[in-house]
Amino acid sequence: MNISIFGADGRTGVEVVRYAQDKGHNVTAFVYNKNSKTLFPEGIKIIQGNVLQYEEVHSAINGSNAVISVVGHIKGSDPLMQTKGMQNIVNAMQECGIKRVLSLTGTGVRIDGDKPSFLDRILNIAIGFVDPDRVRDGIEHAKILQNSNLDWTIVRVLKLSKSDKPFKDYELTDGGPAEQLTSRKKVARVLVDLVGDQKFIQKMPVISR
Repeated sequence: MNISIFGADGRTGVEVVRYAQDKGHNVTAFVYNKNSKTLFPEGIKIIQGNVLQYEEVHSAINGSNAVISVVGHIKGSDPLMQTKGMQNIVNAMQECGIKRVLSLTGTGVRIDGDKPSFLDRILNIAIGFVDPDRVRDGIEHAKILQNSNLDWTIVRVLKLSKSDKPFKDYELTDGGPAEQLTSRKKVARVLVDLVGDQKFIQKMPVISR
């Protein structure tokens, strides 16, 4: 399968690219930093661009079967970077006739039926005070996907960790409670595994305990 990955030069994105290649997919890595080529193994198609520029997004998506977005905020980025970028991704996918898209966001993006833990509630209240734009951006980007006609899945996670500790499996639930710390490697596996999985189409699963 041909997969375009946005935010590929972020710490999570690099893991997604590597796992997707390990699973035999043809990967296009959309990177923001022009010096990111050293992050990836051979065989990865790299496109340097800005997710806020539609033509650059369209160029990366054209010819793909699926899209994964792990776009996140960096210092000085647009407060609605994830939302505006996702709008460009959705528009380009619709123009190119691509249906499958997955995106990563935080558990601060709530839906009916969620079962957040006490820690989840506290952490997201704190984030709402310290960085309200980050929470708002996650919520608004989800609305973009929910209002599209695409086969979307939004994977939600409480807090990412740098852990390289091996894991045997993972659990996805419709409403949590979320795992307290989730490694980027696990997130990569979840996102790539779900590309061909129909279970969570137009749903927002939580990586759980």
